[in-house]
Amino acid sequence: MTEPILLDTGRSTSGWSFWGPAFACDRLWYITNVLQQQFVNADALTQGSMGHTILAHYYAQLGCTQGGLDHEGEHVTDPDHFLPPEEAVREWVRRREKTGEDGNHFIANTFKVFRKYRQREPFVHDRVVGVECLAKLTVGRDEHGTFGLWTDDNLAEAATLDCPGLEEPHPNVPALQHGKPIVVTKRFDLVMRHRQDGKVYIWDHKVTGGGVGKTRAQQYAMDGQFAVNRIAGKQMYDNFGGMVLNLVQRRDPWTVSRQFVPPTPWRDAQLARQIYRKAHSLAADLSSTLDGEMGEGDWPMTQSELLCYHRYGRCGAFDRCSFG
Repeated sequence: MTEPILLDTGRSTSGWSFWGPAFACDRLWYITNVLQQQFVNADALTQGSMGHTILAHYYAQLGCTQGGLDHEGEHVTDPDHFLPPEEAVREWVRRREKTGEDGNHFIANTFKVFRKYRQREPFVHDRVVGVECLAKLTVGRDEHGTFGLWTDDNLAEAATLDCPGLEEPHPNVPALQHGKPIVVTKRFDLVMRHRQDGKVYIWDHKVTGGGVGKTRAQQYAMDGQFAVNRIAGKQMYDNFGGMVLNLVQRRDPWTVSRQFVPPTPWRDAQLARQIYRKAHSLAADLSSTLDGEMGEGDWPMTQSELLCYHRYGRCGAFDRCSFG
């Protein structure tokens, strides 16, 4: 018998955490990806990751008891293939301690969040299809010549990055390389088949210290990660139903709110061209920076109170952009 595994995927070099900042502010993308400066509140990120971990293991083991689920290309039916939820959190914390990240003081609250979550839904009637499912989309054309973002099964011809000067990619930005395909990857937190309508929905967990009001899904509707999820979901699952936001409050009153994320079909149809053009503009500026033709101050700044000082507070790069 093999040792139970921890679902710990880490950050992707071509995921939405890579692409997303560039659609907000080119300079922020440069600072976070090329210079590798991270500005996300460390405590909030740690608590969110621990919440994701405990939910991932809960649903993974649940899926096994329902008859099995797909994980990393295999059908798993043994709940002991995965660490139990609480032990998974402890193992996640132990691994992070080796890199200097301390989550020990959040363990008790994470367990309380989980207990409250289970109390609100002691019986799960929907069917778990998969947990932490990897999706890979490539910009290009399908067999009908339609330009878009396609899974490997539907891709006929990949669109490649045309940027002489980046024949060897920057070590912090391997996703941008001359002559190579433009790829977007995504991990689905949870994939569920609804008991009543039979449709498959991708769930996105948000373990938050903030509010979980009924307008939160509307606020996330234009977030590009949900467009990527929908585009991939339609190709990967028969009878795909859409996106569900699973909001879990990590403080009193411990509210759990599941909200359907409104579709954005016109935006989704433009996303492949948006990413193609953005990849080329980023690559051109990166090449110029590496050649010494551009400096940090030449990267375009959004310069808007809506981004530089948003609903979560001010941007982490605020002082750097203010004073250099």
